[in-house]
Amino acid sequence: MKITIQMSKGAYEVAKKVYSGQLSRSEGKVEINKATGMNEGSAQAFITIFLAMMNGEEYKRAFNNDANKFLLESIRKDYGEKSFQNALNAVQKHIEYYSTLERGNLAGLQTIVNQMRQLL
Repeated sequence: MKITIQMSKGAYEVAKKVYSGQLSRSEGKVEINKATGMNEGSAQAFITIFLAMMNGEEYKRAFNNDANKFLLESIRKDYGEKSFQNALNAVQKHIEYYSTLERGNLAGLQTIVNQMRQLL
């Protein structure tokens, strides 16, 4: 199932609750599933990616470019420049990790990161 931007918007609201400690990861994935129809595995991955972005850490699971761009823009709007920088760093680490898998590269995502870095 393709993750739509509407699903991402609903999942983001729940992921923020997980980040702030209002929900556990388990509760979050169930709530995302109920609210958006995203399957629980993808919901878990969404939460993991959001938390990795907030902490500037590498993540392994890939999401589509629209979801990644939405996350980056939303983190900047809701959490400010420091968190935005962390998120960009996390995505860059993900791009570098993905390039080691011999499945091609994430040129579209790299373009998004390069464009967004210019906003700093």
